[in-house]
Amino acid sequence: MSHAESYAPEALEGRVVLVVDATTGIGRIITIRLCAAGAKVAVVGAEHRGRGDDAATNAAFLCKELAEIGMIALPYRADIERADTFRTLPAQIAADLGSVAVCVVVIPAAPGTGERTAAYRSMSATVAAALPPGARHIEIDMADCTEGHEEAAHGLVDQLLHCRPQSC
Repeated sequence: MSHAESYAPEALEGRVVLVVDATTGIGRIITIRLCAAGAKVAVVGAEHRGRGDDAATNAAFLCKELAEIGMIALPYRADIERADTFRTLPAQIAADLGSVAVCVVVIPAAPGTGERTAAYRSMSATVAAALPPGARHIEIDMADCTEGHEEAAHGLVDQLLHCRPQSC
């Protein structure tokens, strides 16, 4: 977690960011960088058939690691095959952390038929529709990502750091 010193702590101070599929790969990197920049992050481990681990447990462990170094992140669980779990997510997060200002959804590059990708896109649309007015929705499709995870995460967080709170 050496990335924690990379950003000024006040840059996103107090802003609530929802990160879906936040426990591995680019989602994890984005989560750590956002926390380091002062955001309060809702860490969602996206459950789905075929996942080889427990996303909710991964989210809890990541949040515990971040809390141990003074960052604010809370774990949430949602199942990409159950839209209702994403429809209610922004309201749950608002009750715990405050109104969601930004939502980042990582769509993994899924091998095979693309059913999982379609499920992620559907889930992303569901959560986007449930966001409060003015909240920003960002979708990262890993199939289109030509950069490495570190570079893509840097780019996204830098983009959020340089926009005014009213416009993000």
